[in-house]
Amino acid sequence: MNLLGMFARRPEPGKTKTRLAKSIGDNAAAAVYAAFVEDLIRRCENLAEQFVVAATPSDNLTTTWFQSRVADSTAVDLQPDGDLGERIEWFFQQAFEKGCKKVVLTGSDSPDLPSAIISNAFRELDHFDVVLSPAADGGYVLIGLRSFSEGMFANVEWSAATTLVDTVRAAKKRALSVRLLQLWYDIDVVENLGTFIAMQSEHDSEAADCPATSEAIRRQWSAIEAALR
Repeated sequence: MNLLGMFARRPEPGKTKTRLAKSIGDNAAAAVYAAFVEDLIRRCENLAEQFVVAATPSDNLTTTWFQSRVADSTAVDLQPDGDLGERIEWFFQQAFEKGCKKVVLTGSDSPDLPSAIISNAFRELDHFDVVLSPAADGGYVLIGLRSFSEGMFANVEWSAATTLVDTVRAAKKRALSVRLLQLWYDIDVVENLGTFIAMQSEHDSEAADCPATSEAIRRQWSAIEAALR
């Protein structure tokens, strides 16, 4: 069985997309991020045999928020405590213990991540142990594994220019073969919203269609436009 997972956070003003919020405000940033999640759920539920949302913070409000937005066949699991590496390791360990053969995990900061990149990740796992879609900031927007490797993420520096390099080195240290997929980008700052808007308006863009995010941006346009100027 192929499993696609997404790490996501329940939108909370003041705790969600804090770098973006510095430019457009806490409420606008939370509203835009909520739309990221809705667009990704709508697409990702159809891209693998099983789709799982691994959500945070770990409380009943989070479970309720996500369950109201996913299909009945989609599981909502609450992330455990720990740093990002520990939580990523938890996700893959749980997936492989359930008998999954190929497991791909995305974040929720790239709402327009092309479906073709996700589908290609599963195909490339037929030939490679680890697949990664690099992000423009030195991290990655997607990682896939075909077996569990304990401790692989322990020495990765997260949210850093070396995140991708650290992960590739950790994989190769374990003699795992690595395949880098197409580069994409996260939306972390208001300038990234400018990229998103341009990609959505371009007829031949590879970017996935994101109606919820586009509508959220329209609703918050006064704050976004002021920050972009």
